[in-house]
Amino acid sequence: MRITRTRRTRNLVVAALAGSLLAGGGAAVAGGELFGTDASAEPADASAEPADTIANAAASVGGGLPAVQGLKFSLGDRSVKLSWKKVTGADDYRVYADYSCDNTPRSASTYQLVKDRLGEQTEWTHQNITATCVNYAVAAVRDGKQGALPPIGKRVVVSMTNRDHTTAAQRYFAAGPDAGDVIARTRVAPGQDRGIVLARAYIRNKDTFTEAIGDHRGWTADPRASSKVTVAWNTGTGEVAVYVHKSCAAGTSLPNGESVQAGCKDALPAAFVSDAASVGDSSSDRRNLISVSRTGSGGLSIGVSAVNSIASTLGRINGQVTLTPYQDTFRVTLTADRFPSWEFIRYPHFVQGAPVGESRVIATRDQTSISDLTSGQQSTCVSPAAETLHAQNPMSC
Repeated sequence: MRITRTRRTRNLVVAALAGSLLAGGGAAVAGGELFGTDASAEPADASAEPADTIANAAASVGGGLPAVQGLKFSLGDRSVKLSWKKVTGADDYRVYADYSCDNTPRSASTYQLVKDRLGEQTEWTHQNITATCVNYAVAAVRDGKQGALPPIGKRVVVSMTNRDHTTAAQRYFAAGPDAGDVIARTRVAPGQDRGIVLARAYIRNKDTFTEAIGDHRGWTADPRASSKVTVAWNTGTGEVAVYVHKSCAAGTSLPNGESVQAGCKDALPAAFVSDAASVGDSSSDRRNLISVSRTGSGGLSIGVSAVNSIASTLGRINGQVTLTPYQDTFRVTLTADRFPSWEFIRYPHFVQGAPVGESRVIATRDQTSISDLTSGQQSTCVSPAAETLHAQNPMSC
């Protein structure tokens, strides 16, 4: 909240505040009663206590305590957990905030009081934040008298729910499949929340033939993009889904991005089995087979043997995927037929200041020709060292 007031009013209020603090008072003034507000400024969040614009000079009178050191943050969904080092002699702490993303930092002496009466507690979680950026400063208090504030605070870009994560969760774990498609769901043990990860095999439109029989697209991180088979894993909840698209003999993409398909047959059933990757092209099992299991490192092992619903003679999409935790994401090892293409995409649960969504491409592997579905020639590929925000992130094979 940005405070607007006349110099005379400000002097009177500061004097009153200083007198109250010297008398041992706490957060004595509610800004909503004594100050007018600038309606064009960004509003304070819903969890903030009444605004207190104690100026640093007035608040420090008699405090005799140094500025708080070691202010640290950890982020949640529209929340910030603050922690700081204990100040010797302090019996209370006050947390001040400024809701601004301005390039030029504002003086901490103008911040609003958002929390006091913490006692000797050296951490506090600020919840239900509606601002994109929050600047924080913490002051130590002894006998109701506040010590020094730093000249400027520390800025945090607030995390919010990733829209792409929400879209992926709805697509694979809540909604039913599109007409002609098939979805099956299971669970593995939950773990550290690294978001939702997709492992999907799709036919890239590299030429007229693959455009006709394929997914009518190129590389993309869109959570809803077409693929022959997609395995989705919610790393936090342990939910796993396999989504299989119907098979079509012909199709194309229209200028507006929509696809027109002909000669389509509904996808065959999907089933979870113990070792899908061992199922070869000669199998007569007319199901899309998937196996999933947690690894000892906390990752996921995925086996795939997917079948075309029009002609089984085209061969099965066979592959073995291992997702291994690495920092906030995963390293991927893929041993699979060299056709079709593969995409491995991660949608973080929470992202900082990204209301339009954020998709992280862990790795991609391009296809060869459709003859490699039945050639028995597989390749082993590993993901790059880092994710990317670009649609393509080629693996090393």
